[in-house]
Amino acid sequence: MTLLEQGGTMMWPLILLSVPALGVILERLCFFGFNRFPSPVSPATETLRDHDKARPFFAELQENESLFLPFFETLVWEGSVKQREERAAMAAKEILFAFGKRLDFLSSVATTAPLLGLLGTVVGMVEAFSKLAGANGAMDISLLANGIWHALLTTAAGLVIAIPALMAHQWFCTQQRQTAFAMERLANHVISQSETRP
Repeated sequence: MTLLEQGGTMMWPLILLSVPALGVILERLCFFGFNRFPSPVSPATETLRDHDKARPFFAELQENESLFLPFFETLVWEGSVKQREERAAMAAKEILFAFGKRLDFLSSVATTAPLLGLLGTVVGMVEAFSKLAGANGAMDISLLANGIWHALLTTAAGLVIAIPALMAHQWFCTQQRQTAFAMERLANHVISQSETRP
């Protein structure tokens, strides 16, 4: 609380920004942790091509309420190659949309927090020099140093918020891209190797 008071009024918007950012990071960590792509390409390909082997696989996905269940269902759906490709693409888009939720907010936090911190520093510097100017010409270095130190607190706070938000955003985006690649690769393997059905 002392640091909040010393940092000035701009510390409060930074605190208000950090709370939902932390909530989003924790929520996305849980989401990505519980929604990993089920298996490598080769075993999954063989499983989906064999209906007997596929039953336990789908039962497990359904029991776990897997986000990927609709995608895998499209790969074994009775239809032409083109229809299955279209359905798989749509199912993949819905999954990737779920993976991308609230990532824009983290990106905005990573951009906005340093700017808010810089704004707080500028305001603090203006106040420090204003006090120095009103000191009747007496040069008080300690007063200036104290004002600058307090002003820089908001910049530090902005960076403390922005850096984890940026790192989390980049990690989540990487996981999203890897999931997209895994789904595309599996769909290509299964659909291209299966018989064309009318």
